[in-house]
Amino acid sequence: MEIELVKKQLTRTDIASCLAYPTGNLWAFQMGPGQNGHAELKNHGRYKKPVIRGDWLGYVDEKGLTVDDFIILTMVEDAENGVSYNIRVEPNLELAMLLPKDEQDR
Repeated sequence: MEIELVKKQLTRTDIASCLAYPTGNLWAFQMGPGQNGHAELKNHGRYKKPVIRGDWLGYVDEKGLTVDDFIILTMVEDAENGVSYNIRVEPNLELAMLLPKDEQDR
C-alpha cells in the first residue's frame, strides 16, 4: 500500500539545508530502538518542525533540484520487504517552459 506523505513545492531552505515536512506525518518516520534515521525535529525557531537531513542534500545535488520544483514523498508498506520511501520530482513548470527541451531533462 502506497501512502503520500509529503507533496510540496521546494523552498530555499529545502534546497540548501533540510527538507521540512508536515508535523502530521511525523508518525511515518519513527525509528525503533537501535535504528539510525535522518528524520528529526528542528528545535530552533518559533515552532518545532520535522525535517529530513542525512543524504537529502546529496539527492538535491544529484537530481539538480531547484526552488519551486515539486516533490512527492511516498511510503510503501510491503509484507515481504517492509517499509520503503520513494521521491517523485515534478520540475518547476514555469522554468521548464522557458528552457529548451534538451535542458529540461534531468
